[in-house]
Amino acid sequence: MSSHNRPQRKDRKYSDLTMKQKGRIAEKTYVKYLRFYLEKGRMPDVEETDEICRQLFQSVKGLAPMASYEEFAALVQKRSERYEDRIRNDMEKGITLETLNEKHRKKTPEEKAAIQKQKNANRRRRHLKKKQEARRQNLQSLDQDDRFFFIAGYTSGGAPYGITWEEMAERIVDDAESWPAEVNDDELPFD
Repeated sequence: MSSHNRPQRKDRKYSDLTMKQKGRIAEKTYVKYLRFYLEKGRMPDVEETDEICRQLFQSVKGLAPMASYEEFAALVQKRSERYEDRIRNDMEKGITLETLNEKHRKKTPEEKAAIQKQKNANRRRRHLKKKQEARRQNLQSLDQDDRFFFIAGYTSGGAPYGITWEEMAERIVDDAESWPAEVNDDELPFD
């Protein structure tokens, strides 16, 4: 459904929400179940599940006023069948009530700045790595053959032109001859 055909907020049902909105609701639901399990050591019973659904449904109503509680409760019930295994896996990975509270608390501006700084550093590192890889690929893709060190292109007749192996050897020899043979230690900028 395109954004032009999506019902206005007051006319929306749960099924009209975007996948991103539904995903956030599903994650909120899971966190509620996880928190309950960590606090009580068990999954919620029918009444407790109903209370969790009613709390979550308030958020859903804000996004989709025409949503049906029964439809939402059935969806939560269906999802909750897989939650116990997921909760146990998370607990095996070390999730505790403290780490859960830490993960979901509001971050200070300093923490946000540090996280953003780390993200920027990671982004720069990935960009540099891509750039180095592109450079390496470029060097590997240099056209050479037994006659030319570097083939700059081809004539309309298909004959290659560029720098021959002999010309490259001469350039290397010329560069070596122009290099100072002796270095005067007094001219160096360090001791």
